[in-house]
Amino acid sequence: MRTLLPGFLVAFAACENESNLARVPDIYGHGDGSIAGRVCDPERFVWLEGATVYTHVIDTSGELRDTRKTESDEDGSWVLDGLADGTYTVYVQYGSTTVDMFDVKVFNGRETEVPQGSCAGSGDVEVAVITGDFDDFDAVLQAAGVGGAHEVNGQSGAELLQFLENPTEMDGYDAIFFAGGHLEDGIFYSTDGSAAETVTLVKDNLQAYVNAGGIVFASDWSYDVIEETWPAQITFLGDGGPETAQVGEPELLKCDVNNADLEDELGKETVNVDLDLDAWPVVDAVGDEAKVFLSADATWRKGMETGTEKNSPMLVEFEVGKGKVVFTPWRMSANIDDARLKVVRWIIGRELEE
Repeated sequence: MRTLLPGFLVAFAACENESNLARVPDIYGHGDGSIAGRVCDPERFVWLEGATVYTHVIDTSGELRDTRKTESDEDGSWVLDGLADGTYTVYVQYGSTTVDMFDVKVFNGRETEVPQGSCAGSGDVEVAVITGDFDDFDAVLQAAGVGGAHEVNGQSGAELLQFLENPTEMDGYDAIFFAGGHLEDGIFYSTDGSAAETVTLVKDNLQAYVNAGGIVFASDWSYDVIEETWPAQITFLGDGGPETAQVGEPELLKCDVNNADLEDELGKETVNVDLDLDAWPVVDAVGDEAKVFLSADATWRKGMETGTEKNSPMLVEFEVGKGKVVFTPWRMSANIDDARLKVVRWIIGRELEE
């Protein structure tokens, strides 16, 4: 796995600043040259559509002659064209915020491309996503500033097994995200016992992956991955059988923040988390080594019986060897706005930056 770089990288790399005013010999700056670049949202770390990019044409006497303007497209790309040779100060603005400002040379009627750098939480992070019916980790990772995830079709048993049975391929990724709703029977457990050897191999490979420094994220209905592979770390309601913990009632839960760093990030001691599935897995307890960052009183229903699980863990992390496992009983993709987005960014950033 690659070494992770701390912090986020902004997409624009400024050229050498040669003057505060861009001066061109042609008083209206018309020519065959151009400037091209890409703009990254400095808050969400995604390529930004709809940013205004402009430059002023100032002649050698210092007089403003023209302003060239364009907007970034859906990929954050932009081009200012029809420029004469000279040095231009380019401004990048989104709404009322100036995102960047830098000087660029245009010469010999050519296109000058501004180095775009990275627009992700870390340019060296490699992640794999096991797709499922419920959570959408593409949206989650984009919101967290991590791009370029490798997708493994979690609804295709052949593709999922091809990935999980190959330790070398798994080791090529710093983190593996399991979205709830992928195939489980015959992979993480075997209801009829016919796939016992396959299940053992998959669990052994996952344990080895994390022990060696890998990170596993699992959400909502993918809890069976955790329960079957690391049963001592998180105890779920139910009898311990597959899918028996899916008894949580849908609700917007007010969670207590149990970590000082996360509390500082949010600026408050509680945060609402949306449990929007008809049924979700309720956590009963965690092992001594597990850390609980969020907890709440969760309502559950088993047939006609209802109850409340007091202080049920809602965001859990535990270490295994050199790696870590993170679990949320809520869909991350249903919680990527307002303060909940800060929680998602915080936990993903916490793991991938270390």
